[in-house]
Amino acid sequence: MDGDGDIDEGTRRKTLARFEDHRRAWQSNAALRTLYGRWYERVRQALPAPSLGPWIELGSGPGFAKEFIPELLLTDLVQAPWHDRGLSAQSLPFDPGAVGALVLFDVLHHLPAPGRFFDEATRVLAPGGRIVLCEPYISPVSYPVYKFLHDEPVQMGVDPLAEGSARGRDPFDANQAIPTLLFGRCRAEFERRFPSLRIANVERLAGLSYPSSGGLSRGPLLPMSLWRGLLALEDLLPSAFFRLTGFRLLAVIERI
Repeated sequence: MDGDGDIDEGTRRKTLARFEDHRRAWQSNAALRTLYGRWYERVRQALPAPSLGPWIELGSGPGFAKEFIPELLLTDLVQAPWHDRGLSAQSLPFDPGAVGALVLFDVLHHLPAPGRFFDEATRVLAPGGRIVLCEPYISPVSYPVYKFLHDEPVQMGVDPLAEGSARGRDPFDANQAIPTLLFGRCRAEFERRFPSLRIANVERLAGLSYPSSGGLSRGPLLPMSLWRGLLALEDLLPSAFFRLTGFRLLAVIERI
């Protein structure tokens, strides 16, 4: 979770309570922990050499990343005890070229002004540094699930780089379509606007194994033996299959 601007005390308390709810749900959901473990392993594989500078996760929320990538510095707009510091993804308190990697896991689609984040990332990343994103992906199969069965909206008609206001905004406000738009029909505009950022890779991941895990709001929708069988079946499918059926997107962007 991340955003920008001042957070009032009521919103801060509500956000911290939600983090705690997610941590409890995480502990009770083996399917979700399995998926996140796989995705964070992909994130780790995409990170540059530590010698470039620190690896910083923005919007760390419940703090799951530390279990898989202990070297990450965890941050969030609303700082919890397990975070290393509090900061906004859209106003990064780092010197130019001082950061090796920025990791955003389910954060980009919460930002009121993603373009402002990419401006800041361009400034603070060292040459060869990377942004690694794991986000929702809106495919023909995932669209109705995200649109009608998820509490975050899907608005496909927006400009993902438009400047939005954070004033009075809940940090959990979101548009799940932002990553799909940014690396889909708006990719050329992204490349024009941020010439120092090169999109190195975009993968579509996770079929029905993801919604059937129950996410952070409920337990697995299948017995674990059946769920593991579904996951094993997905492992046999070609990557192109997930362009039509995927629920997640992993993107790697390199600072030139």
